[in-house]
Amino acid sequence: MKSIRSRIERTLIAAALIPIALIALYVYLSTHQTLTNSGIESSNRQVELLASSVEGTLAHVPGDLFYLRDSNSMHHYGRALVINDAKAKEEYGRSIARDFLSIAKNRRIYNQIRFIGADGKELIRVEHNEKEGSSRILQSELLQDKSQSIHFNNTAKLNFGDYYISPIDLNREAGEIEKPIRPTIRFATPIFAVGERFVGEIILNVDADAFLSMVRNANNTKGLSFALSDVDGYLMENQNPALNWGSSLNLAHGGNLKQLISANVVQQITESQNFTTLESDDKLITARPLFASTGQQQPMGYLVAFAEKSTVLKLLDHFLIAFAIFFGLAVITAVIIARVLSSTMTAPLIYLTQAADRLSKGDMNAEIQINSGDEIQSLAEAFERLRESVKLLMKLG
Repeated sequence: MKSIRSRIERTLIAAALIPIALIALYVYLSTHQTLTNSGIESSNRQVELLASSVEGTLAHVPGDLFYLRDSNSMHHYGRALVINDAKAKEEYGRSIARDFLSIAKNRRIYNQIRFIGADGKELIRVEHNEKEGSSRILQSELLQDKSQSIHFNNTAKLNFGDYYISPIDLNREAGEIEKPIRPTIRFATPIFAVGERFVGEIILNVDADAFLSMVRNANNTKGLSFALSDVDGYLMENQNPALNWGSSLNLAHGGNLKQLISANVVQQITESQNFTTLESDDKLITARPLFASTGQQQPMGYLVAFAEKSTVLKLLDHFLIAFAIFFGLAVITAVIIARVLSSTMTAPLIYLTQAADRLSKGDMNAEIQINSGDEIQSLAEAFERLRESVKLLMKLG
């Protein structure tokens, strides 16, 4: 049979610990949510800052393209192409080459600036190597036929004032990927002369490493890593270089965001045109589409940030340790207090039980007295009157 004392102890311990556990659970859940939201906000800020820097690298490219298109030299060169004026083509071709060379040297992000004729053959080409700090105008014997280039053919279909932006890929020369690899994004616009006669194109080959390096360097951020993928999810930059450029048009090894996160998450990222914030089992994921030009509808890729939950929620580890210590102390304290209180509460009952047992055995001499000031004292007084009454009756008998 369970004693009243044990039941009182359990009740007092439960009354003390249940509120503590409920409060701790609330604090844990609210802290978890607060830290998660804080981690997401921090990732969003970092992604937006990095995305703005990447897009800012390309912000002036359309302006450079139109500046070269609208130059006086280009106007005369286009006319010379139409009337086949060899002298004018040579004179204004040299002037255009100097303009190309000047922009390549000063902007420092263009690997190549080219004028391609209406037949797809390069007529003017300037190359710049930022790592070597060198620029040069190519001789005519080094110029190539680009008539089969998708970039040339897509640009040739445009109207005056429009411009083409290529996907980011690895540059090819004579049909082969350059070694070392040279990530490139191209901006191109058609050139018209003597009315609406198409005479060629200006194509600016932008060194994509100018902004890929920003993503690469940002991976040194503690607790946060970044990846840049193309519109199909193929990686162009991430912490594992072996996964970069895995599409069939590049190195064809298949390196994709799906090797970093689940296919379902990748699908949600590539279908979004805005910020996307998601959670996996161990990561907080923030993604944002990147656009090569203001007003462009089709993104050139997706910037994805990964925050390890273990880092974001690190404060919870300290909370759990502190709570475990606090809860252990609370248990010990509750047990001690419960035993003291239960002992205080049940001692009079035990005393009365023992007194009643003595009465039942005929011991009428031991006085029953309790000074608790409560109902138990009233019960003790009633027992005492009963003892006196029984004692008196025994004498009379």
